[in-house]
Amino acid sequence: MAAFCRGGEERVNVFEVDERYLFKDYFDNEEVFDRLKHYYNNQHYRFEVPPDEFTQLRSFLSDQGYGLVIIDTIEEFIVVVQKYTTHPDNIFKQSVIQRSVSNYNCFLLTDQAAVEQATRDHATRLIDTDLANPF
Repeated sequence: MAAFCRGGEERVNVFEVDERYLFKDYFDNEEVFDRLKHYYNNQHYRFEVPPDEFTQLRSFLSDQGYGLVIIDTIEEFIVVVQKYTTHPDNIFKQSVIQRSVSNYNCFLLTDQAAVEQATRDHATRLIDTDLANPF
């Protein structure tokens, strides 16, 4: 189920990582995807937007009914799973980016619903560990 911003826009969470704005969403409008495909990373199934192009893209998407929301509290969207163990279902699909730290795989997830599902499936919130934010 899509979340909505004030004004009825579909909310799309955006995370600033490595000097890029990262987000995942399925844009079924052909005009929207044509405008975004330049930013789409096929290997990681996410959009990666440089900072100097973000404001213009955000304005375009707002006109199309999508509200890009920059998440300042990125740690609240990260879950960790011990390496070489069973991972929660759909964690890779819901992950914007993944990194390994120590003996853990860390996943930055798209939204709080994905975080809640992952924790129900035995992932641990980063904020409940002693690990530093890898992103």
